[in-house]
Amino acid sequence: MVKMNKIYSTNLVQKLTGATINQLKYWVRINLVSPERDGKFSFYSFKDIVKLRVLVSLRKKGLSLQQVRKGIKNLTMMLPDEEPITRLIIYTDGMDMIVVEKGKYFNAITRQQYIQFDTEQIGAEIIELQKTDSTFTKVKDNFENKKVIPFPYI
Repeated sequence: MVKMNKIYSTNLVQKLTGATINQLKYWVRINLVSPERDGKFSFYSFKDIVKLRVLVSLRKKGLSLQQVRKGIKNLTMMLPDEEPITRLIIYTDGMDMIVVEKGKYFNAITRQQYIQFDTEQIGAEIIELQKTDSTFTKVKDNFENKKVIPFPYI
């Protein structure tokens, strides 16, 4: 008997995720997904479909299956819930698996954390300070012909 949350057939899952039947069979065999079995039929949950879409997308973007598996394993160990991949924003450039969780960025494969800062915002703050505070002045460097913005000494 199939559980109520595992109701999506293999055929539908293939259409929704772009995964081939061979990929699905392999990913089941290596425990990346665990569909319910009813005789010779497999049934997937909504979370399985989300996870498979992520897997297919990461693979199409160039990440190796080993990198994807390592990233998923690390995410499972690092994050508290059972299926963390279904609630995260994940980016890849084909080499790294960058994850955003609660505004924090980290590499799921290496577990390296990244800081985020907005250089446009810093530039806007400098311009605003220059408008409102006379101690911030633009000085032209005679040798390099570059703009220098001195900060007041505290």
